Amino acid sequence: MSIKDEWARPAVLLNPAAGEPTDADSHIGGPMLWPIDEPWPWCDGTRHDDLNPTAVGVRMPFVGAVQLYQRDFPELPFPAGTDLLQVFLCTLHHNLDDCFGPDVRLVWRDSTTVIELIEEEPEPSVQEELYVPTVNVLEPIRFTEYAHPFDRPEELEDEDWPETSAGTKIGGWTPWWQTGPVTFTCPECGSEQRQMLSLGTREPSGENVEWAFGREGNLNILTCEKDVRHPFRKHVD
Repeated sequence: MSIKDEWARPAVLLNPAAGEPTDADSHIGGPMLWPIDEPWPWCDGTRHDDLNPTAVGVRMPFVGAVQLYQRDFPELPFPAGTDLLQVFLCTLHHNLDDCFGPDVRLVWRDSTTVIELIEEEPEPSVQEELYVPTVNVLEPIRFTEYAHPFDRPEELEDEDWPETSAGTKIGGWTPWWQTGPVTFTCPECGSEQRQMLSLGTREPSGENVEWAFGREGNLNILTCEKDVRHPFRKHVD
């Protein structure tokens, strides 16, 4: 194995494109497979930032942002008995300990147990448009991604490797921009937290989702390497 290979990770660029997905599809911004007898996720408003005073302390529903089926993306670390990852955003500014931006909820479920669907997804009365995704189908591109210079040992920082992608992707390396490399550990078991999913402001294809995080950066979701059901971390960079 070459030195370069030691700093390689598999990644999947989701490569969003305008389309009309259903709840049976993997997508960004489309309808979610949500059972009628399960409460929709709501944000209690306690961490809404006062940039929007009308929303402080106001309870708001989360918005379905990303839905990924195991059949399409086996690279995701699905817990046993699940085959669907659903990502929800509270589309208001949040002043959180680890990042400033939308709040995030992850739902891992067994899609085969969903028989009757929710009739209508609740919509927030107030939103920040920069956190609201357009509706997209996915045309995934699988590739090998190499560490950002910030993530490499000092003697390898100047090596001419392909640039770390800042597009929306599964796995790979964090596309550091404003900050340098940060190591996170699971608050429950102390294991390393590694980037599972990164939502990008700018897509390599130019087909942007029309959401924006930080200064046109990425919303990175890092999960525990031992158990993705442990508390995850959001990091905007």
